[in-house]
Amino acid sequence: MFAVKALSQMAQSLLRVEGVDPFSVPRHLELTVRVPLDERGDIRAAAGVVTEQILSRLREVREHERALQPGAVFCYFSESATVEHCRPQEPRQVFEGYNSTGRPVFSDFVTMAIERKDAGIDQMLAGQDLVLTHVTMGRVLRTQQLAEFGAESAVYKILGQVDAGLFRVLGADQKCAFSFQLLRGKTIEGKPRLRLHAVGKVDLMDLADPAVLGILSKFQRHLDAESLRLQGKEKNGEVDDEAFVLPLLKDLAQKLASRARNLSRRTEHAVVRSEEGSRPTPRAYPDAGEAPDDAILWDAEKSTIVVLGQKGRVHIFTPQARHVTSVMMQGAAIDRRRHQGRWRLAEPDERGEFRVNLRGLIAKGEDKPNDDAAIVFEP
Repeated sequence: MFAVKALSQMAQSLLRVEGVDPFSVPRHLELTVRVPLDERGDIRAAAGVVTEQILSRLREVREHERALQPGAVFCYFSESATVEHCRPQEPRQVFEGYNSTGRPVFSDFVTMAIERKDAGIDQMLAGQDLVLTHVTMGRVLRTQQLAEFGAESAVYKILGQVDAGLFRVLGADQKCAFSFQLLRGKTIEGKPRLRLHAVGKVDLMDLADPAVLGILSKFQRHLDAESLRLQGKEKNGEVDDEAFVLPLLKDLAQKLASRARNLSRRTEHAVVRSEEGSRPTPRAYPDAGEAPDDAILWDAEKSTIVVLGQKGRVHIFTPQARHVTSVMMQGAAIDRRRHQGRWRLAEPDERGEFRVNLRGLIAKGEDKPNDDAAIVFEP
């Protein structure tokens, strides 16, 4: 017991020195320990072997974490994911694969879909609002990559990816595409870890359809469970990890495409205000009545009052306090409108007139939200 306790304290000290997030620390580590019988001659070497086992696992995890940069692909030539050529230069570009020296190559998603003659490309070119998907396995993405430039490296091992597009973007006319990559990493215990990594020029938070984030989040939770199943299979023998994840990639592709088909039946306005599966309309007047000064804005483009509620609710009113519409909106979208000057803090007289009119409507019992928007709200 004394020996195990001392070993545990040593391992915890190493984890603290290396700055490992406490939430990432496992309950135990599986190590190979050689117990020397001649402690005078061999104990120092045996201790070094144990220490190196822990440190090597930390290095593997850290190298993998450093290779994950939002929107970017790891470049084996520069051994970095932060250089400019590691991310797409245009919103429609997706990751096509590595060249011979391990540098990432990006191509236009629509052009690739045309060359592949993907189902639905004719409708997309005709202007229909839909999302096409294409699954590519990791070995295909590494076809040109040489071994000396990371072809066999585990730092950034892509098991496969789903190219998907085109998605509408808040505040932009041009649509975008992504490569949703399924990567294989390791936990500190040395067990396999499957994780989703999005590659694209556009920030996922700027997508007009917030439900896409929900699909991706749920998929990652599913990958956490599948990581345990992969671990069990590998204990029983050699497993083709790319074949293992292929059904998972196909499932993600199907969900993204199905979401787009459902959205095509809705108006763009309805897409925004249906975030999280609930409409904020019933909270319009209560939020307006409780709003502090800094939550009442003026829309310079439409000459309307904007009230910021809780949990992403945004309500639009006329200066006479008549409800126009309500939407669910991400914080980044709100900040963008303010930065562009479209929304600003309401002046004291604008705010005062609105509140007087609001109290008048409430007193007369006319504080009824409007479900049929008189003004189309552009996301």
